[in-house]
Amino acid sequence: MVTADGCLGQYTNFWSRGAMPQFTLKIFLTLLIACVCFSETAWGENFENRHPQPSGPWFTGTLLSTRGLTLDQGRFVAEPYFFFTKYGGLYNDNWRLQSAAVSDTIVQQTYLIYGLTSRIDVEIAPQWLKNSAEGESISGFGDLPIQLGFQALRSSSDSWLPDVRIWVQEIFPTGRYNHLSPSINGLAGTGGGSFATTLGIGVQKAIRLGGDHVFRYRVNATHGFFSPVTVQGFNAYGGGFGTEGRVDPGSVTTLIVAGEYSLTQHVNLALDIGFQTINATEFSGTTGVGVSGEQAIVGRGYGNLLTIAPAMEYSFNQHVGLIAGPWFSLRGKNTTEFFGVVAALLLYL
Repeated sequence: MVTADGCLGQYTNFWSRGAMPQFTLKIFLTLLIACVCFSETAWGENFENRHPQPSGPWFTGTLLSTRGLTLDQGRFVAEPYFFFTKYGGLYNDNWRLQSAAVSDTIVQQTYLIYGLTSRIDVEIAPQWLKNSAEGESISGFGDLPIQLGFQALRSSSDSWLPDVRIWVQEIFPTGRYNHLSPSINGLAGTGGGSFATTLGIGVQKAIRLGGDHVFRYRVNATHGFFSPVTVQGFNAYGGGFGTEGRVDPGSVTTLIVAGEYSLTQHVNLALDIGFQTINATEFSGTTGVGVSGEQAIVGRGYGNLLTIAPAMEYSFNQHVGLIAGPWFSLRGKNTTEFFGVVAALLLYL
């Protein structure tokens, strides 16, 4: 699938601080310069070389990974996603799973992607969320991601070099995050209240195996950093009665390794493995008190999360495909344990 990198993060309830470490910027710029130097004349490859012919497999992409190719100029993709996720535990500071209140989240997010030029595409992904627990719920539109992607390297099919795409994404805080109702204490809002910037790189390559079988791998690496947020009362970061102050959310680094294997022209197997590092949240101000009079908690500590998402793809043709499968956590530290189901419809125009 052509998912945005923020997809993985929305179930860890993270929002990062607004300062990018210098080493991350240096790495990103080094990768960009290297990709441009390797690209040589690869910019001129046409649509037929970028997409399989009718005799080859039709890949939709995996559930979580982001594409390594920009769309051709004038091409358009619409991809509605549906997520249903149930939370039933918390990973503590020692990577051990502890019981917690059961809650669930429904997300409908539609990715809309357009090829601006042969090297640049743009993507927006509006989303609607509903969080529920113990008979209470909160719903509404979430934060709005807008992404700009650049083709750093486009490889020919007979080359060992992969396709490489880099992107920058900005998330605008259009969701509800502040002044939440005490009756839904423990449920996150529909947004984070922060302007979130993510830099990412996507690598992919298709390798023909024996017979008509093809294996395509993808590797994504992203780093997200977030602006400070003023919070009051019950909010997406915790809080309670009388809470007032500023939250500096921790930055987030994500690595996704993914693969697709063609069984037939129409049917493929897919797998994503994701690892995420979430830096601690910092809060300054008055913490307030919770619904039972206890001191309220705002933010969370340093965390890690390991997830996996196997899936099955079915493509009707080169322009329409379906993918569905489970997505669940394997291990974590100071994060939430979850199990979910994800489905998406790919429409390539």
